[in-house]
Amino acid sequence: MAQLAVGDLLDDRYRIDHPIARGGMSTVYRCVDLRLGRAVAAKVLDEKYITDPVFRQRFRREALAMAQLTHPNLVNVYDFGSDGDHLFLVMELITGGTLRELLAERGPMPPHAAAAVLRAVLTGLSAAHTAGMVHRDIKPDNILINGDHRVKLADFGLVRSATAATTATNQIVGTAAYLSPEQVDGTDITPASDVYSAGIVLFELLTGTVPFSGDNPLDHAYQRLEEDVPAPSSRIGGVPSLIDALVGTATARAPQDRFADAAEFLAALDDVAAELTLPAFTVPVPQNSAAHRAAAVPTDITDLVGPPAMVTEITDVPPTAVVAPVAEPPVEQTRVHEALGPQAPPALPAEIPSAPLEAPPPPKPLSNRGRTGLIVWLVVISLLTAAVAVGGWWFGSGRYGEIPQVLGMDRAAAVATIEDAGFTPVTEIVYNDEVPTDRSAGTQPGDGEKVVRGGEVTVLVSQGRPTVPAPEGMDVLAYQAAASERTLTVANGEPVYSPDVEEGRVALTEPAAGEPVAIGTTVTVHVSRGPEPIQVPSVIGLDITEAEARLAELGLTVATVDRRYEEDVPGGEVLEVSPDPGTELSRGSEISLVVSGTLTVPEVSGMDQATATATLEAAGFTVDDVRRDRSATGAGPDTAVGTSPAAGELIDPADAEITLELAGRVTVPDVVGMTVGQARQLLAGVGLDINSRERDDARPITRQRPAAGEDARIDSTVRLTLGR
Repeated sequence: MAQLAVGDLLDDRYRIDHPIARGGMSTVYRCVDLRLGRAVAAKVLDEKYITDPVFRQRFRREALAMAQLTHPNLVNVYDFGSDGDHLFLVMELITGGTLRELLAERGPMPPHAAAAVLRAVLTGLSAAHTAGMVHRDIKPDNILINGDHRVKLADFGLVRSATAATTATNQIVGTAAYLSPEQVDGTDITPASDVYSAGIVLFELLTGTVPFSGDNPLDHAYQRLEEDVPAPSSRIGGVPSLIDALVGTATARAPQDRFADAAEFLAALDDVAAELTLPAFTVPVPQNSAAHRAAAVPTDITDLVGPPAMVTEITDVPPTAVVAPVAEPPVEQTRVHEALGPQAPPALPAEIPSAPLEAPPPPKPLSNRGRTGLIVWLVVISLLTAAVAVGGWWFGSGRYGEIPQVLGMDRAAAVATIEDAGFTPVTEIVYNDEVPTDRSAGTQPGDGEKVVRGGEVTVLVSQGRPTVPAPEGMDVLAYQAAASERTLTVANGEPVYSPDVEEGRVALTEPAAGEPVAIGTTVTVHVSRGPEPIQVPSVIGLDITEAEARLAELGLTVATVDRRYEEDVPGGEVLEVSPDPGTELSRGSEISLVVSGTLTVPEVSGMDQATATATLEAAGFTVDDVRRDRSATGAGPDTAVGTSPAAGELIDPADAEITLELAGRVTVPDVVGMTVGQARQLLAGVGLDINSRERDDARPITRQRPAAGEDARIDSTVRLTLGR
């Protein structure tokens, strides 16, 4: 099909002015709506996709999706149709530029500016989510800034219903840098997927970079399945922790851990802005944008072409001016398998000068053919002379161009600058002490040097200062290689003991691993001598429990415990340690102990007979006899008053029989005033009897012998005097 040219009409209504931008599947033209007399933008599907039903359906879906949404923060759609082989979408003309262009001009934004941009994006996106749509391609290239400073969300080419089932495919659709994990692994897409992409946009607004990188878009995309988005404050200073938390929640790997949709994200953003008292901010309009360059070209086709008779007179100015296509940068690819580089069209003059309209001199009659032939030969000679001159210029100095200055630019801007200068840019990541991460550290060859046009120019992209590599079990040679890759040198320090690092491996470094250092810094490495030897402590004389605890604290294990009778050493006290105290052992070594097996008679006085017997048996004794001590007073007839051997004596375990002694006497209780029956029961409980008969049980007691509080032999009789 024929390409659209300046002045062509779409649907007999929209006159083509100039291309504004060209992407992977379509070209956007600046047009004039002849019916309404207004400037519009026409998005025309590329000819190579016009017969592809998938791309045609995507194009129609974008038109239908945008037509259903009317919101100040969404690009308005005016018309959709086809004209011959051209499928087009007519929409609002944005006279500012893209957020990508604004970032290229101004770099990272402070929190209040980033919040102002994101608030507008989330407001428009919330309208789409409320309508049941998921955008699926949120990125700075699809966020437009109009001439009135209003931020608008565009490009609904990948939109789908929030309730639509996910279809498995081996192709990731979207933009690698901004894909959500579920877009990468093929799980269900919900509004939370747009929330993730918007969180990446916020990260880029704050830091000037995207959080992940890779050798190719697929590597880039798959990183988010294994890694969390870092806090923006880890890349650039001045980001409050509340903003870090906002980005962290929006970019959580699990959709259920994010804000559910744009409305919830917007509410959280407003809460954070209020908490931080972020000032209001008017989003600036990009100045060096494709839209501005297109706007600088006249919109009336008659302004671009001189009178027909004079067209051939204009040799230094083309009759029409066409804006160069704008390709999308590599990290903003809608399909991660395609590789597009950033391309900025050159600025166009506000108007194209016309040739002077002088009247040509009247023609003179030719007298003969000889004169005509002379004129022809003169023209031929002139043309040949000009051709030789041009060829000499091209094969001499003309084929060379001067490399422009790109120091300090961000990666995309530096690549675009080199490309605009007529060279083929390639990037190389380098360390640099002064230039911030992801900014250009210059070129190779250097700026100002002459290089053949079209040749390769290396853009040196800074990754900041090198950091000291972590040893991670390396030996010295391996560590030297790792340090050399970061421009660092290695010096050997004193070996050190390490409980965790194998002997002969690098245990620690000075400066510490991970610390940023200047290029060429010397790192001192300390090789491990293995775990530090442990001296066996002296635990002789300690109780076995205390000795085991102390040995365990040092990393030693008590393997065996033998017991031996020592006449003067209490049971459980350590007698010997093997290996001997002071011996050096490695962590985890085994220790053998010999402890005293002597039994110590426990104190059982005051216990009842059953409790006293159990206590003695638990201490290793056998109660072989129970007798009463007629001189000892207790609380009752089964109260223990001592043992033989006595409490505290040290006994050989081989002779562990013991005699339990019970009370032989009790303290007489007071029974005066009680009835005989009450007294009989009380006194029987302490092993005493009474001299009264049962028929007197109801009679009161007036006197007793022995008196209350006196001692009486167990089984003796208390004599009672009864009242009437």
